[in-house]
Amino acid sequence: MLRTLFSRTSSVVALVTVLALSCFATSCGGGGYAAKDMILVELQFLDRGLSATAPTGTTSLPRNAIIGLVFSELVNPFSVNNQTIQIRFGPAFQSVPDGSFQVNGNQVLFDPTVTAQGQPNPPGFQAITQYIIDVPGVGEQASVLENLDEDPNLTTFFTQFTTSDGWLRELSPPEVEGIVFAPEPDALTGNIPGNGLMGIMFTEAMDPSSFIQGTTVAGGTIDIRYEDDSGVGGINSTNGVAGSEIDGSFTPSPDWKTFWFKPLFSFGAQKLTFTVQCFQGLTDLSGNLLVNPGSFGPYTCDGNGIATGKTIKEDFLTTTFQDSANSDADWGTTEEGFLLGLPVTSRQVYIYSYVETDNGSNSGRGQYAPLAAPLIGADINNFVANVTPPSADGRRVMWSFSAQTIGQKGSVTSIGWGPDSNATFAAFHSNIKLRLGYQKDDSLSLSPSFSGNYDGQPALVYDGDYSISQAANVGDTPGHPAFAHVTGYGTNPGCNPTNGVGVIFDWNLPLFQATGWVDWPELSTFFEWDPEGAPDSSKKVMLFDASCVEGDSFQQVRGWFGVTFPCSGVLIGGLPLTRMYATYEEDIPNPASNFVGGVQNPEQSISDTCFTLTRRVSQGQSLFYEEGLGANTTFGDLTDYLPAVITPSVQSGGASVEIEYQGADAYDIDPQGNQIVNQAGEFTADDVTGEPTWVKDINKADGMKNLRYRIRLISNLISLATARVSTVVIPMTQN
Repeated sequence: MLRTLFSRTSSVVALVTVLALSCFATSCGGGGYAAKDMILVELQFLDRGLSATAPTGTTSLPRNAIIGLVFSELVNPFSVNNQTIQIRFGPAFQSVPDGSFQVNGNQVLFDPTVTAQGQPNPPGFQAITQYIIDVPGVGEQASVLENLDEDPNLTTFFTQFTTSDGWLRELSPPEVEGIVFAPEPDALTGNIPGNGLMGIMFTEAMDPSSFIQGTTVAGGTIDIRYEDDSGVGGINSTNGVAGSEIDGSFTPSPDWKTFWFKPLFSFGAQKLTFTVQCFQGLTDLSGNLLVNPGSFGPYTCDGNGIATGKTIKEDFLTTTFQDSANSDADWGTTEEGFLLGLPVTSRQVYIYSYVETDNGSNSGRGQYAPLAAPLIGADINNFVANVTPPSADGRRVMWSFSAQTIGQKGSVTSIGWGPDSNATFAAFHSNIKLRLGYQKDDSLSLSPSFSGNYDGQPALVYDGDYSISQAANVGDTPGHPAFAHVTGYGTNPGCNPTNGVGVIFDWNLPLFQATGWVDWPELSTFFEWDPEGAPDSSKKVMLFDASCVEGDSFQQVRGWFGVTFPCSGVLIGGLPLTRMYATYEEDIPNPASNFVGGVQNPEQSISDTCFTLTRRVSQGQSLFYEEGLGANTTFGDLTDYLPAVITPSVQSGGASVEIEYQGADAYDIDPQGNQIVNQAGEFTADDVTGEPTWVKDINKADGMKNLRYRIRLISNLISLATARVSTVVIPMTQN
């Protein structure tokens, strides 16, 4: 029973109460220790006091919660590592989170707030992120978890959870403990180093997203500002900074209890004075407000800081510097003063097999064919003799899809298959793997291996079980209308719906107008499709790769083959080889192509498929900022650019922002692609091709007279939170 209960599954783990209670009992023996099988009996999500805080399979786990795994035997601590207990996240679930394991008898705890080296990691898990937990069983890999007698874990376990945007609740509010400087202030004068850092110390770890510079009127929670001494003609007034804000950025210490402030340039090249105000809006990780807001200072600079340079600053109050031709983000239109990501929207891409195998030059000639791959089942052998390859070996199938078919960029968030008829049969497949990737050769034709077709590593978008429910009608999505009309080629009741010589008929009409769609399992991660330009002219090709073990029942998927004559079975030369199949997780096509035997693999066919593409990325792009005097101009070819400061630096809801830069000494703009052309001097360039390009490292634009940037606002597809930016500041100094 336990082997079945804890076999690999993506469903929620049942809590085995009796075993969970009894497994804490310990016993010692003289010879061998093991008294029963070594298996996992319970998964727990715990708070800091080790009490249950969330159910298994949760979609809102606090980021600093502890994962607890309870086994039937005392655990050998030396067998516990991030391979024997695999907690993963990110693209293809390859990233290992920071955290550490602790063994307590038969319980293994994973604490994400302490690294394996014992260093603090207050944020814990990533926000609004899907994780998997995979505990391999004996035989699945070389090393697995063991008990004290070195008996291996017998069962494989797999589940997943999603984190929230917050942390565990506690009621103790934070306090400011004091202000420190690095280097320390002068022992005699007390003046603070102009080129130094300022640290604000708190009694506990603080939430970085609550650190927003500005006055409370502007929604700020912390304000660092030169004193307004204009009334007395003080030094700040003399230097033109009286009452102005000191721009900069905050970086937390490893324990998140001290937040270090670094000015954009320095605290001053003269003995300027400034104050610091902490408002109540500063919060700890549980959202508790600061209990001792107040003002600190004034502090006097020692005057040895670097001189203040220029800044390029965008506050999204006007569209003066917006490149509207290349921006789809909301540039202060809906909410003045904010660059906003567009709402998350989805579209369906319906791919009909009989349309895809007509490449537009063969009069729609093709042939309907029921396909059982990859969703084969053992009972197929009752209907088809000598299935090749044997159904027990499972199936792996790869399809290729053109940019013209998939369309504009977006995240693939779900996949469906179109059945042969409006019925599916209850079936169960274990250990299926779904992958998405790009074809490295920009060609629809597949060859000569699964891995060899990929450009780099594909995204493993699902790894787990797949249960199909029986349904007499799987949906009423209308089929694509048939469009090819040809004169009859003879009578053949098997493929000629209207059956008549000389009669004009739609012989490639789908057998069922209401095809319906059945979803593959809910994807664990998403694949970013980008045709890199207009889909109609793009050569990018997307690959979908499904690998399934044999199920109990099989499903007939509708396929269509391009043939030279209706129902002739002779494939049309020149059509792309868009479908390739093999046995489960095999890399080479199986069976091999055999022209004499009538076997073609890869073959000129495809099956009905539906992709859901969700738009999650918006872009705000600036025009070029040019050399000149005054605000938002550069120092020309003497400019030393510094990295942009984006506010807020931490997005809520798991959203994120990225910024890239492009510099040029002189430029003309190509009206088609809005790219730099006809350079008269230097420009940011691709390291290999030397062509103008966007770069993440702003230092590559140093010494160039003109600079522009683009910001990608990336929504979170779990929380559906959209990104927002209030200011972008790019500091510049003059060489």
